[in-house]
Amino acid sequence: MNEVYELTVCPWTPGHPRNDHQLIFPLNDGRLMLVWCEYYADSPSLVMFVPYAHRRIGDNMPCRISAKISTDVGRSWSDTFTLQDNIGNMNVKHPNLLRLPSNEILFTYTVRNSVSDLRIYMKRSNDECESWSDPRQISSLSGMNFTNCDHILQLRSGRILLPAHHGAFHGRGDHYQALCYHSDDDGHTWTPSKVGMDLPKRGAEEPSIVELQGGSLLAVIRNSLGTVYKSYSNDGGESWTPPESTGLAAPASPPLLKQIPTTGDLLLIWNHNADLDHPHQGDRNPLTAAISKDEGKTWENIKDIENHLGYDSAYAAVTFVDDEALVTYYTRSIATYGESVKLRIFSIDWFYQ
Repeated sequence: MNEVYELTVCPWTPGHPRNDHQLIFPLNDGRLMLVWCEYYADSPSLVMFVPYAHRRIGDNMPCRISAKISTDVGRSWSDTFTLQDNIGNMNVKHPNLLRLPSNEILFTYTVRNSVSDLRIYMKRSNDECESWSDPRQISSLSGMNFTNCDHILQLRSGRILLPAHHGAFHGRGDHYQALCYHSDDDGHTWTPSKVGMDLPKRGAEEPSIVELQGGSLLAVIRNSLGTVYKSYSNDGGESWTPPESTGLAAPASPPLLKQIPTTGDLLLIWNHNADLDHPHQGDRNPLTAAISKDEGKTWENIKDIENHLGYDSAYAAVTFVDDEALVTYYTRSIATYGESVKLRIFSIDWFYQ
């Protein structure tokens, strides 16, 4: 498999029964910082289960954003420390980190106050995440403003994009439209897309976006229709084409789209499975990778990163360090409710073999 290393880096415990929405962020001195959502339960009553999904911990239970440091390219990790305390009525989640050309670091996250009030906040650091500016709200749409980890990006023009999806409330009968917030002044002001992405049933969620060679944008989208959908923007994310199917089978689970820095090809990581009778249109297994050499028109080298029957593995993030890809994702036994963050390190060549 040419897998260099494997580690359950954030194992679940009764006090921390869910860990997910993770990313690995490179610091300037060679250290790596793992950032993730660490749910906590000070009493059994705080473990909130989703009533229509067997033994799945709900999105509304208390959560903070925590971190660990690695000095050996992910092979070992420090003790946990808090990067962002829970300042919401429910939780804080969905971290994204972006290094600007000036080396200033932007940190965005969501603050959930209710099932109809989810806001995006941002703060800034000039000292490699040792200290931060005061947080401020950057979302301007009322209701639920979701983001996903490891999705923020800066275009060649300097514009910053924060992919998101928006709806009035979160629960049975909800519907979402995918969009992005963009900033042309290094994150000081933000504007949502004028024309977003929408689909039937639950809508379009958790877009992952890359900039193509000609400057257009490609988004891949979570949905409840049984395949990965894609959309394009030719104006820097201000408007998006009607989504179309890629033909790649997928449940209601977010795909991740990245450009491989050593080759320029696109890497897609998603759950390659669909069952439209399933509550989430299929199990979140296997977790699969594919390569596109033609900017997302076709996909090849389809192979599983994780295929563990009886487990879900999803919400992947990837960080490239030299000739390696550090892939993180949550894994959860369907028989129990605990969710852990797993790290697998591959040579970039593995995706092409």
